[in-house]
Amino acid sequence: MFVKDWMQTNLITVNEDDTILDAVHLMRENRIRRLPVLKKGKLTGIITEKDIKEFSPSKASTLDIYEMHNILAKSVVKDAMTSDVISVSPENPIERAALILRDKRFGGLPVVDSDGELCGIITSVDVFDVFVEAMGMRKAGARITIFVEDQPGAIAEIAKTIKKHNLNIISLATFYFKNKPEGFRDIVIRLSGNENEVQSASDELHENGFEVTSLLFLDAANIVK
Repeated sequence: MFVKDWMQTNLITVNEDDTILDAVHLMRENRIRRLPVLKKGKLTGIITEKDIKEFSPSKASTLDIYEMHNILAKSVVKDAMTSDVISVSPENPIERAALILRDKRFGGLPVVDSDGELCGIITSVDVFDVFVEAMGMRKAGARITIFVEDQPGAIAEIAKTIKKHNLNIISLATFYFKNKPEGFRDIVIRLSGNENEVQSASDELHENGFEVTSLLFLDAANIVK
């Protein structure tokens, strides 16, 4: 999966010389928290709600709402925007965007192509969507968690057992945890198929030495609540 597959392309932007008040109105009208800033079609910055709140805080503390409104109407976006913008390419793996958003505590990232043109934006919500889809969370079925030693062939053996019971793998993910022994991981698999066969597969995995720590059967109602 790549950034281009999940980014938003219906963009709302502002220009450097637009007023900060214009940016405020755009954010409120569209219920967004950040706007890419352009100059002659090129990305030059990003302005967020936080940037606007921090703009001239010393003045804001001594002014009433009317006076502050006038200041925002006379000040331009480039005076408050962040110009040192971190962006990603549409060809970057989605994991790269996720890492930047997480490590930098950003809510969104501009997506810029090889010509320097803004072509999208990807947000933390988009990354959540990736996780939801990758885990098959919108589909009914069984969810089985297996605690295994991190060694070659473990997943292949589990998949062989699942196939034996004529079950379909909706999604499969592995997770390492800080509070669990090094060299071990959880394998979380979502399955579709007969519930009795799911239970039989779980029992067989246990008999073969796998530690099944959780088995849940989820319908559509369970998923969305």
